[in-house]
Amino acid sequence: MKTDDLIQEIANYAHSLSSINAQAAHNASLCLMDSLACAYASLSDPLCMIRLGPVIAGTMVPGGMPIFGTNHVLDPIKAAFDISCMVRWLDFSDTTFTGGHPSDNLGAILAAAHYRDELNRQSAKAPITMQEVMLAMAGAYEIQGMLAHKNKIDSLALGLDHVFFVKVASAAMACKLLGGDEEQIAAALGNVFLDGAALNAYRQVPNAGTRKGWAGADASSRGLWHAMAAMKGEMLYPSPLTHSDWGFEKIALKGQRLTLDLEPQKTFVMENVIFKLVPCQRSTTTAFEAAAQLKPWLNQRFDEIKRIIITSHDEAIKRTAKVGPLSTPAARDHNLQYVTALGLLEGHIESAMYEAEFAANPRVDFLRELMLVEEDPIYSRDHHDFKVRSCANAVQIELKDGLLSPKVEVLFPMGDPSQRSRLGLGLREKFLRYCQPHRPETLNELVNLFDDARALQQLSLREWMGYFF
Repeated sequence: MKTDDLIQEIANYAHSLSSINAQAAHNASLCLMDSLACAYASLSDPLCMIRLGPVIAGTMVPGGMPIFGTNHVLDPIKAAFDISCMVRWLDFSDTTFTGGHPSDNLGAILAAAHYRDELNRQSAKAPITMQEVMLAMAGAYEIQGMLAHKNKIDSLALGLDHVFFVKVASAAMACKLLGGDEEQIAAALGNVFLDGAALNAYRQVPNAGTRKGWAGADASSRGLWHAMAAMKGEMLYPSPLTHSDWGFEKIALKGQRLTLDLEPQKTFVMENVIFKLVPCQRSTTTAFEAAAQLKPWLNQRFDEIKRIIITSHDEAIKRTAKVGPLSTPAARDHNLQYVTALGLLEGHIESAMYEAEFAANPRVDFLRELMLVEEDPIYSRDHHDFKVRSCANAVQIELKDGLLSPKVEVLFPMGDPSQRSRLGLGLREKFLRYCQPHRPETLNELVNLFDDARALQQLSLREWMGYFF
């Protein structure tokens, strides 16, 4: 049976992806290291911990997936949720030039690989390799990233949540890992589109809340659910996307067309992934960096400030420049002014700084109220230019006596591909810091392994997981 062209395009890309180049492999290795650092870091947050574990307490799953840093052994669907939830929870995970968090897919990929590996073991077949896992990661990053680049479903006009594309990518690459053929991958994708997308409302004040931390996990685990259903024979639908009355485009996109231009065997998104060395929204990272550079100049002269001028791009202003009360950590870590205030006050960011206790510091809101946010059309142009892909902010302080600080401009965040020379040490430090309490005996071996993508690819999934369990 034939299905929608776009669904077929994704299915063909996923099924035919057979190798990745050295740059994509290197970055996939770093993404694994970074994601594990984020996952282990999340274990310190009780609000994350209560979302982990079996749906019914005490349930044991023979041959199930063990969850990093915990005693849980779960079925593949809940394992996918828990792993992706841990990776995403602190808003510290990797991102792309178009936003979103492609490592949201990691739960589905690892859970699918582990499940298939268990089946292979029971039938004396070859084990799943880390090369297959990293290939699936690169494919998922490409599908999610390119869909998000071409289709702004989280615009005000549509109001849908961009993690829908995680569900698409997870379904496609998990189905491939499970051994699905092109038609089975297309069947899984068709049901993803029939599912529809969640609303973007929970990312916006006053509804910004903890769902932001588990939405990607929900999408990833649901994608895996559809992949597993397809492997059991769930049917292929002819027009879930394009049906003139009931299709996804008509109902969810209000008649707009979903577009995509996947190039076979290409992994551009993985090759250009952006890492986070501070836990805040991507568009605010450069404002934080600029403010942190101004902290010594300000030298605690808070009462002398007349105003703080933040020059930004249109996307950052639209999504993160909010005034008024910020009642939750989810609202604060996506607020341009709050993050800039942290740069001026502390010069660094810890996840705890988004909690109510720290936010109660009167100087935070005092500084926010002094901030004026202006758009620079060149910043906006270069942010949307696919050849530039900047994420610029500049910060300048004016004191009451008229003295102006230097205008500190940061065009690209420190984890951007253009800043790779600054990245290696930062990622290693991040991994060592957050994994030390949990895996002290294997840390150095793991760091060396993540530095050598070729050696990592040659490991079986079982060998790799042996470092953690």
